[in-house]
Amino acid sequence: MGVIPTVANLKKYAPDVRVDVLIHKESAELVAFSPDIGNVWEYDRRAAKQSLFSTAFYHLKLIGKLRREKYDMVIALTQGDRAVFLSFATGAPVRLIYQSTNKVSNIFMNAFANADVPRRHFIEHDVDILSYFGIENRAIEPRVMIPDSVRSKIRERLHGNDTGQINVVIHPGARKTTRQWPSERFAEIACRLRAYDQVAILLVGGPGDENLLEEIESRMGFKAAFKSCELSLLEMAALFSECHLFIGNDSGPGHIAAAVGCATLSLFGPNYPDSCRPYTSRGEVIFKNLPCCGCRQEEELCVRPDNTCMELIEVDEVWEKAKVMLSRPSSVKTKRGGL
Repeated sequence: MGVIPTVANLKKYAPDVRVDVLIHKESAELVAFSPDIGNVWEYDRRAAKQSLFSTAFYHLKLIGKLRREKYDMVIALTQGDRAVFLSFATGAPVRLIYQSTNKVSNIFMNAFANADVPRRHFIEHDVDILSYFGIENRAIEPRVMIPDSVRSKIRERLHGNDTGQINVVIHPGARKTTRQWPSERFAEIACRLRAYDQVAILLVGGPGDENLLEEIESRMGFKAAFKSCELSLLEMAALFSECHLFIGNDSGPGHIAAAVGCATLSLFGPNYPDSCRPYTSRGEVIFKNLPCCGCRQEEELCVRPDNTCMELIEVDEVWEKAKVMLSRPSSVKTKRGGL
């Protein structure tokens, strides 16, 4: 998400500059409709990690495309060796990155911005690289633009809902199981929400979350107003823009919800939320901040297997936060993306 406000601020001070973006294929659609971004180059991680021959062929083909653009400058927002190598391979005369102890960066990059204090939010960290150009008054507002066609498609799927109804979306999945709140507690929150001012419950997951959603719906004892594990990220953004509140774990969809103006209630355990929480003034976090936070997040190595950091989050505290958030005047839906 950091690339969106970074480009927006750069274009504000240099409106005639064309800014293209190289981004992972699965996230490309989230930036594709930004009016500030020119070409969107997709980096396919699967294709890039196959056999030695196919990996070499993939990268040579991508590098050829990038070199033909004859870029004047490349800005690397990540410190990974692959990003550094691709930046160098473009042939751009200026290659900007944060100053670090990474030897590869120091060899292949030739322009360096001063890194700020650690454990800042990653979006602020991305945008701060513009200090290299003397751009200091920066507006940080990640926004996902949603085309009308995608918004209309999602609204058609929600047509059974009363347009005046409060929609709360629950996303119970996470990349690692150690970041997941227990499914029965999500179900309990759903039951309480349904009894609260005619709230409609929407269940959303990613590939592989089908059984998780089925389990939660079964425990709820009633059908969700919407349930899917097959939405694209842009469709997910459109759905979240129709919701008053997002409830989920430390995972990517929370950032998408924040970027379309949906209030977010995020449950954090192993990770510190100050650097990776959804970036929004309408977001709340529940986090226990145990001494072991920042762990490797491997379930079999957890030092608290019988009472994990996620299990310490009680239903009642999530419920109290949710009630307060839904009672705020700002809980009225705001459609930022695509307007």
